Amino acid sequence: MNQEIAGDDGHGRFLLVRAGSLRCALPAFHVVRIVRQLRCHAVPGSRSHLVGLAQYGGDPLPVLDLHVLVQGSLSNTRHHSTVILGRGQERGHSVLGLAVDEVVRVVNLTLGNAADFDTTFVVETVKFEGEEVMVLNTKQLLQEERADSGAKYG
Repeated sequence: MNQEIAGDDGHGRFLLVRAGSLRCALPAFHVVRIVRQLRCHAVPGSRSHLVGLAQYGGDPLPVLDLHVLVQGSLSNTRHHSTVILGRGQERGHSVLGLAVDEVVRVVNLTLGNAADFDTTFVVETVKFEGEEVMVLNTKQLLQEERADSGAKYG
């Protein structure tokens, strides 16, 4: 099991969010900040999962629709909040925003026998408080987004 997703015992801290009808868990160690009502500017001709570009710390911030990323289809999500994910601690690290409807809270989850953490965005689905929650591998998302921009990861 990937040490960044969960510890040796399978437990990990996650930020629980809602995007449309989906409940998702994002590894808490990648969350840099949560911003309410972040203003995004649409990018003509962009992919359907790109809500737009915002400004964060003086730099452009791509903001992606979490529902579209997971489901692959458009929804009527309202994007009340943006979860800002970090790619690293070094100077000049870049960030990525995920538009969600609601940030619920930080939770501890126990993961079972998940699929290949290195290549899968949705790691597994777990039951939490009677509802299904998709556990996401944000490291994979950040690597893919970095590769899409033409930059080398690392």
